[in-house]
Amino acid sequence: MEKNQVRKNIRRNSHQQRCFYVGDTCSNRLICKYMDFESAIISIASNSLRFVEPFKWQDQYESRFYNASYVNVPNALGNTPTVLASCFSYAAVNETAWKLYSCAKTGLGAHCVKLRINKKAFREQIVKNNKDYNLFEGMVNYNLDNYQINNLHRSHDLNGNTNNLFLEVFENFDLSAYLSLLLIKRQVFRHEQEIRYFLIPNKPAMKGFTESENVNIEWKEILVDIKVDECCSDLELDILKQILSSKGINILPQREYIYSSPESHIVIDAI
Repeated sequence: MEKNQVRKNIRRNSHQQRCFYVGDTCSNRLICKYMDFESAIISIASNSLRFVEPFKWQDQYESRFYNASYVNVPNALGNTPTVLASCFSYAAVNETAWKLYSCAKTGLGAHCVKLRINKKAFREQIVKNNKDYNLFEGMVNYNLDNYQINNLHRSHDLNGNTNNLFLEVFENFDLSAYLSLLLIKRQVFRHEQEIRYFLIPNKPAMKGFTESENVNIEWKEILVDIKVDECCSDLELDILKQILSSKGINILPQREYIYSSPESHIVIDAI
């Protein structure tokens, strides 16, 4: 485990070209991608996955370091590139995600889909099919409290004391420090157990110019199973089955009953 609270080292993946780790690696073989039903159908049908710049994340709090000005930071030039990101979870069951990805949506978008993915195969697909980018994988950092996050960009506190977290990140600033900032998330979201993938283009691009990119990926090579929320109708489930079949994906999607009990009535044993 790395001892730094914020800054994580970048390491090359020795088995995959143009693939790097930021900090500790996730030991889970499988990761989960949550989408609304409509987005999942479009992604699978088009063999693609949308990556977005962090300023488009729903929680604007998380994009503060992407949107920040680094004009006063030595070595920032060339080390704060445009980044495209996609977020996953290494939690087997994530109740919040089921609600988040269907909140306030209508039609097919009103349902959530969980795609369980082989992590190694996913990296291979991204690197193989998207040669204009380098891929960085990092586990989200939930260790900082709100005060620490809010003041991380300040060299001193209100009493004039040195901010050691500031020094840790900005004293010898580089790409690893920058990506480490993009992995920070508030502690209230720790239950999400999030892992993030960043794509950095080989050719420099202005922030805000790309915004999003549908990245090429063969879902047939990475999908392990698919779950839909329990309110999904039989017709909607059939639509998903047809899409999967048309792409040669031999997986039967099933409903996930996250609130169900295996037994409706139990009797406590006598002592």
